[in-house]
Amino acid sequence: MLNRKQIIDGILPTSAYGYYFRLVEVEDAEFILSLRNNEKLSRHLNPTSNDVEEQINWLKEYKIREKNGKDFYVICLNEDKKTKLGLNRIYNVDGDTFEFGSWLYSPDAGPNVAVLGELFTKGLAFEKLDFKLCKMETKKKNTRVLWYAKSYGPKFTGEDEFNHYFESDYENFLTHRAKYLKLFNLNK
Repeated sequence: MLNRKQIIDGILPTSAYGYYFRLVEVEDAEFILSLRNNEKLSRHLNPTSNDVEEQINWLKEYKIREKNGKDFYVICLNEDKKTKLGLNRIYNVDGDTFEFGSWLYSPDAGPNVAVLGELFTKGLAFEKLDFKLCKMETKKKNTRVLWYAKSYGPKFTGEDEFNHYFESDYENFLTHRAKYLKLFNLNK
């Protein structure tokens, strides 16, 4: 039986929804920093150093977690396979549960790309990697993402001073995906 890393390697890179998806590589460090240190995008993120070498070292550590099937950092590009648009991550893997996050897209990406990146990444997790449950934490002050998260009816599992916590299963995801693909006039 294939492990999750072998499954990912058999799928990515690939095209979906008019975009190109692959795993993040160390060479993507500058792009990641450009998003994480963008003043508008980073309002609700944990602070990130501007040091490219620190990002490269983090990515090297991530690649070890990726190899062990514990963390998959997906980058979305235009179909030209050159223009980087945004990022999504499957992480905190625990059995058949994963956390979705690191959801960050360039302001130049276009209006629906971030949602399509989310749909692709969650679809990958549920349909190809056989996860059963997705967890997500959303900053309370990030009202736009909080509204979006609530819009597809995930189960609210708690909160702390800064975050709301949600989880959703595959059936919830299917309903969510169908709604947005119909809205965007796209097929699965």
